Formats: sequence, structure tokens, C-alpha cells
Amino acid sequence: MPEIITIGEPLVQFNAMTPGPLRYVGYFEKHVAGAEANVAVAAVRMGLTAGLISKVGDDEFGLDVLQTLSSRGVDVSQVKVEKNGFTGIYFVQRGYPIPGKSSVVYYRRGSAASHLAPSDVDPSYLRGAKLLHLTGITPALSDSCRETCIAAIKLARQLGLKVSFDTNIRLKLWSSSDARNAILPIIPYVNLLFTDNDDSRILMGSQGSSAAYALMSKGPEIVVLKGGAKGATAYTKSGPVEEPAFKVNVVDPTGAGDAFAGVFISGYLKGWKLQECLRAGNAAGSLVVTVRGDQENIPGEQDIRAFLEEYSQVETKK
Repeated sequence: MPEIITIGEPLVQFNAMTPGPLRYVGYFEKHVAGAEANVAVAAVRMGLTAGLISKVGDDEFGLDVLQTLSSRGVDVSQVKVEKNGFTGIYFVQRGYPIPGKSSVVYYRRGSAASHLAPSDVDPSYLRGAKLLHLTGITPALSDSCRETCIAAIKLARQLGLKVSFDTNIRLKLWSSSDARNAILPIIPYVNLLFTDNDDSRILMGSQGSSAAYALMSKGPEIVVLKGGAKGATAYTKSGPVEEPAFKVNVVDPTGAGDAFAGVFISGYLKGWKLQECLRAGNAAGSLVVTVRGDQENIPGEQDIRAFLEEYSQVETKK
């Protein structure tokens, strides 16, 4: 059985080849993506085993998802193909209206993955795993997806798995109040929580350390506040651990947070210190933003060490 299991929707991404409004873009590059799938790929690159529980449509995009994730080492035995269903897609608009940032347009409502139900989670598949990872995207897709997440998390805890959760609130999928009402009841079951200032304001009405400690008081052992270009901070009962970001040329920031989480989780399971997990996660996110596509530039442990060594030499020369 995989060491890390994720539940969520894999999608096909169409990334604009040129920056600017989508109405003026003539060419797109196709990638397989999806927050939970990205985390699974990151875990595999870090030398762990990972599997995805989901559904795809009985279509060419579904076949692309299955073949791509399988080729990248992710176990897709629990990804069901829904007859007459369709696989979700989305488009990435880059560098407009804010340079260096991207926005997305979804075509996923009613997709095969939105029909996930608690019965799609096989207890025998979770048994023997080390960690279950979910995000706030999946419960936003449908009531049945929300029920699936809750059932899976409770089952994972009963089986002795650690649970990690990335709030990942997407306001294009639901409202702030719906997100808050769905996510807050999940947090007491979570061991490792990832969030950011935007999400923490929605959930707790505050940001920074006050929000992190307020979230930790609900149950998580570790709360990681992702800050993108500002770096990341991990909060525990022993206090905060900070790690700055690396300066790189940003082509598309989409997927950087997933790479960060996947690498951080992998380091956490390997017994690394929090400082090491943060630094490796920042390195992974930095590499992902330098290309189009979420998964192609997710590094393995050896590549992360090479990246960090190079940056260490650069800093020493300054």
C-alpha cells in the first residue's frame, strides 16, 4: 500500500503560452494537474510511495490523467473511470492583470470527481499507509465530496494514520462562509495543517501568528503558514520556525504551494527537522514557478540538495 494517500480531483490544465488576457492567447500547453495529484507526485519524487483516490471521466482527458500520473509513479488503482462522466479542465491566464501572478478559469462543475462518495474510499487501501492528505478544494466540489473527505479523515485517524490538510480555499468554487463552515469542523482531526494569510482571515478572522495559534488550539500539532515569495513559517507548541523564500524568475506560480506541501510532508515523514522541511519545501516551490505546468519541475531530494547548495554558495559570495 502507498505511504501517502490523497483524495481529490486531477484535472487537465491548459496553460497559456503567452502572458495576457486569455481572449488574446492563441496557443496553450497541456498539463496534468490538480492539488492532490501534485502532492502525490511530489511524494514520489521524494522517494516515497503515493496513491490517489478519485474519479475521472470516460474520455481522452481521463486517459491522459491516468497515464500521466501512473508514468510519474503515482498509484492510480483507486481512480475510477465514470462511464458517461467527464474529466475537469481549467485554463491558466498568466501575468495579467498582475505581472508574475496567474489566475484560472475552471470547467469542472459536475465532473466525474465531483461524484466521489464515501463508498469510494476502501478501508483496506488506507490500512498500512502513513498519512492521508486532503485539501479544501475537494469539499468545495459537492456535498458528496464533503462527506467523502470527512469519512476518509475519520477512518484514517481510526486506522492510526497522520492527517495533513491544506486549506486551499478557492472562492471561484464556493463562498467564504461555505468554506469556513465546511473546513473548521475538519481541523480537529488534522495533525499537519497548511494555510496562508488569505485563508486564515476567512477561517479565523485574523492572520499571521495569531491565526496560526488559534488554528493550532483546535487540534493540529503543526500549522504551516505559506507565504509564497515571503517564505513560510511552521508553528508548534515550542514556537515558530521561519524560513525565507528564494528569489527566482516567476513564469507561472500555479502549483507552487502543492509542491511545497508535498515535499514538506515527505520530509516530515522522513523525520526531518522543521527547518529542513521548510527549506526543502521552499526550494520545491521555487523550482515549480520557473516553468509552465504544476508537476514537471517538482524536484526530488537530490535535486533539492543541489539547489540548496548552489543558493548557499551564492549567499556566501555576497
